[in-house]
Amino acid sequence: MLRNLARGLAGHSKWHNTRFRKARQDAVKLAVASKFAGMIRVAVGAGDEAGVADAVARAKKEGVTREVIERALETSRNREAYKEEMYEGSLAGGVLVLVEALTDNPRRTAPKVRHLFKEGGGALGAAGSAAWAFQRRGLLRVQGISSDNEALIEAALEAGAQDVEEDSAAHLEADDGPCAAVFCEPNELAAVRATLSARGFEASEAAILFVPSTTAEPAAGLREAAESALLALEEMEDVEGIWHNLAP
Repeated sequence: MLRNLARGLAGHSKWHNTRFRKARQDAVKLAVASKFAGMIRVAVGAGDEAGVADAVARAKKEGVTREVIERALETSRNREAYKEEMYEGSLAGGVLVLVEALTDNPRRTAPKVRHLFKEGGGALGAAGSAAWAFQRRGLLRVQGISSDNEALIEAALEAGAQDVEEDSAAHLEADDGPCAAVFCEPNELAAVRATLSARGFEASEAAILFVPSTTAEPAAGLREAAESALLALEEMEDVEGIWHNLAP
């Protein structure tokens, strides 16, 4: 999954700066872990055992813990025992948030999510209270190639993709050069990937995103409260993904 939690934070004391430097580092680790867990789930859902093995190997290489990998495999292969939940709400400064959860006990998960929204200066809302600010999109990453590659653009158009952009989140990967992001309708993700592959463009990752259409820019103190709540939500065991509109 794409997350943008690792950003500059205001602060004055040495303790304050150290604390939030660690928070930024933790945010990046969580983003990487969630990203590879998502890759594992997509591969399992597609019945792509080679893709599963590749995603697991890459996750281990990036330092994703065994617990995260095993949970991704377990929840993907035993989805009937789990229920998908989407929580919506706001945090301090008007930051809108979507929380994707996969839980075997919604009565356990919902109160925890509600508590963290409240601690973050906001509240858990009703369905639609935050979703209006996001667009659901499919994403395919093509590593080692620029978004202005004419052959890639032609293949993407043929496949029915919506857009090809330079990947702004490629810093989560090792430095393998440029990376193109191909966007499409979520329900066309597999078909677009197959067409790109047939044209010689192998996607290194497939994901479904919620892209914000508007951003919130809270003052420093409110930003810190929102950041802390986002990190706490990320750390919840049942949480699969978090999408927010907090400006960089």
